[in-house]
Formats: sequence, structure tokens, C-alpha cells
Amino acid sequence: MKNAFLASAALLLAVIGGIVAQNIPCTTPNNLPGMCVPVMRCRNIFAAIQMKDKLTAPMLNFIRRSVCQYPNVNYAVCCRLSELGAGSGSGSAPSGGTSTVGASSLLPSDCGTMESDRISFGNLTQAFEFPWMALLRYRNFNGELVDGCGGSLINDRYVLTAAHCLIAKRLQLDHVRLGEHNKETEPDCVDSDDCAGPVQDVPVEKIIIHPEYNKPKYRNDIGLIRLVRKVTFEYHIKPICLPVNNQLQTMTHSKYILTGWGTTEENVQSQVLLKASVPQLDNESCERILLANNLKIELFEKQMCAGAQGLVDSCQGDSGGPLGTIATLNNQARFVQFGIVSIGINSCGQKPVPSIYTKVAPYMSWIVTNLKPSR
Repeated sequence: MKNAFLASAALLLAVIGGIVAQNIPCTTPNNLPGMCVPVMRCRNIFAAIQMKDKLTAPMLNFIRRSVCQYPNVNYAVCCRLSELGAGSGSGSAPSGGTSTVGASSLLPSDCGTMESDRISFGNLTQAFEFPWMALLRYRNFNGELVDGCGGSLINDRYVLTAAHCLIAKRLQLDHVRLGEHNKETEPDCVDSDDCAGPVQDVPVEKIIIHPEYNKPKYRNDIGLIRLVRKVTFEYHIKPICLPVNNQLQTMTHSKYILTGWGTTEENVQSQVLLKASVPQLDNESCERILLANNLKIELFEKQMCAGAQGLVDSCQGDSGGPLGTIATLNNQARFVQFGIVSIGINSCGQKPVPSIYTKVAPYMSWIVTNLKPSR
């Protein structure tokens, strides 16, 4: 019997080694979020394979069902996030920098916890309600600081936003403000006994724009900001969750929550973070409505539409901000980002016209590949 197990293990490794890899995020056989990694980087599975004389039939079956595809890497398995190690793999990483495996471990599992462009006709948020919101601040030709796009904090070093927010022609991105709620008050308080700490203004170390941005026009509108230092997570500053597993990546919702400080329906910037619930609209119907409003855009599968109901819409100043909703991750209710505000007609909710968002799920491999650990 033992010889049969050893033969099966050897056969399993041969099978794994023959797979051509593609997908990085994955779901483990016991239905937990994981990442596809070289087997040597998955502590529990690699340890089991090394202890060949103690490899049981259930564990062998678990390993067999964990087999996944990873670019140019032999012996790849779907590994639970908590079991990811930093050891050397048995195959080479994808070209273009750090292994996606090492980067994926930089996405925190403790994310999307809620404590309690612009959203026209939206409702005021409460302090601490959306602690991942980032405010991008720019310098104009006169050296004055101006507030611009939004973004979302995804770990202690990176902010996710739209690519077009990173190539403003007349403005230079200066820093990112985190922990903001009401621009006119410091600190932000729920009441006299419950106040947030100060905002964190963190300079920008590097911007990363998707290489296919605007090819063709309006597509691949996604980018990352690497901050010059690690952010200290506090009560009012926490990361958002991203769709890290197959279940989240294939999930659709009838409504999403949009947040931002952009121009209000009175054509002035809101000083307080606003939120609104917006319905999703299929791309074909969205294209028809946009065309009727003189905006001819051919959408593709990595874009989505939302809005066009009740005069609630994103507007200038919301660009780059998150579109998300509550979903189950690690058996807990978390706020997960599914979209990034990309394009609208700047009607600021005065017309029932939807806005276009970049889907996050199709870009997860790109995101995690471009994350680097803090030095």
C-alpha cells in the first residue's frame, strides 16, 4: 500500500509539472480563497509531499484536486492564502518582475470591514464608514493643492485608481490623503467622545498605469499608486477587499455602492464623503442610452455600467473611486470592490445616464503582479 501511495505521489507531481499555467487567483478544494503558486511555496502541501511515508489517501486526493495552472512554473497548486510561503519555487516566475505569488500575499485578508468624481443626490456617509477611501491631491501650475480623483487603499503601500487620474495634463499628482471624511473638520467625529485620528497625507513614490490603457479608447482604465511609505492602519484607515477568488470574480449584483467627494448636483465639490446606491445595467442597454446622449462608446467585457436611475450618478471628482458592495469572503461579510469609476457624461445626475466602470476582477493578475513588498 505504501508503495502505491509513493507511486501516486510521483505521478501527481508529473501531472502537475505538465500543466501550462494561466490563472492566478483560485479556490482551494475546501472552497477557501487561494492563489495558484509553485508547490514549494505552499507550506502545508509541500510538507505533506516531503513526508512521503506518511502521505494518506485523503491528503493525496486533496493535493490532486489542488492542481492549478501558473505561467512557466512546474508543480503548481492552489494554496490557501494563510499557507503561502516565500520559499523558492521549482519553476520560473512570469516575465516582468516579482512573482505574482509573492505579490498576492501582500493583499491583506483583514479587509473591507465597515464601522457603522462625487455622488449626486447621494447620502452623507458617517465617519469611519468607508475607511479605505483615498483622496488624490494634485498641484496646479501655480503650485496650489487641489483635490481631484478618488481611489481605494488595497494594502499598506498601494492605492487602486483609474489610469486617467494618473496622467492629468494640467495637474501633477502630489500625495494621497487617507482617513478623510469631512474636509472642513479635523478631527472627524461621530460625537464628542468618538473621534478619528488625524488624516495621513502620504507622498507618491511611483505610479503604475496599465500598459494597454486607452487601447482602444477608454479601455483598461486602471492604475496603481505606490506610496512612499507604509500606511499605519487605524480605526479610520483600513484596506478594501478585492475579488481574490473565483466565486467573487464571477459574481454579479443588482446594485452597488458608490462613494466620493466630487461635484454635487449644485455644481460644487462636496466637503463630506457621499455615498449612493446605483443599479447595474447590462452593457448593451448602457450603450443605447449613452448613444442617445451623444456618447458613442463600444463597451467590452472588462467594463460595466451602473446608474441611470433616480438621478444618482458619478460625477467629476469621483473618477478612480471604488464601486463595491457587501460580499462573503473568508466566511465573513466584507465590503469588496468590483469596479473603478472611469467614464461619464458629466451630467452630475441631472440626466438618467449611467456611468462606465472598469471591472476589477479581470485585472486581478495584473494588480498582484505589480505589487511589491515594502523595503
